[in-house]
Amino acid sequence: MITTPRSFSSFRGLLRVRSSPALAGAMALLLMAGCGSNQTYLLDSDIPIPPDSPGRATSGIQRRDGLIVNLDTVFSESVDDPSVTIDGLERRFIASGWRLMERGGTESVVVAIFGKTDRRCRVRVVRNELDPSMSRVAYRVRIVESTPTDGASDPDA
Repeated sequence: MITTPRSFSSFRGLLRVRSSPALAGAMALLLMAGCGSNQTYLLDSDIPIPPDSPGRATSGIQRRDGLIVNLDTVFSESVDDPSVTIDGLERRFIASGWRLMERGGTESVVVAIFGKTDRRCRVRVVRNELDPSMSRVAYRVRIVESTPTDGASDPDA
C-alpha cells in the first residue's frame, strides 16, 4: 500500500482500486476516448481533412485572426476513383461552411476549389495509376485580395 502524508489523508481512498471490474471499466473508457478522437480538421482550423489519411507534409502555414490563410499540404491517401474522393471531401467542406466554386478533371486527376469569405482552398486528388494506395490529395489555401481593376484576383495565378 502507498503511504500518504497526513495532509492527504482524505485522498487515501483514491489511491486504491477496490475491484478489478472497476479497473477494467476505467481502462476501457480511457481506451475508447483515446481511439475515438480522430483528427478531422487540418491544424485546428475549419479545413476538413481526408478521413483516415495516414500522413501529410505541410508547408507555408500562415494564420490571420486564427484562420489559415496560406498553406500547402499533401496527404498520402488510397484513391481508386478521384471523383468519389472529391465527392466525400465536398460534403465535409460544405458541412464546415465552405462552398464549392469550381470542379473539373479527368479519370486520374480531379480538382475542386472551395471558397469561404476571402479564402480559397484548391483540392487536387491525383490517383497513382501503378499503385492507388500511393495516391495523394493536395490542398492549397490562399487568401483572395480584391484589386481595383477587376474586383478579385486568382490565388493560383
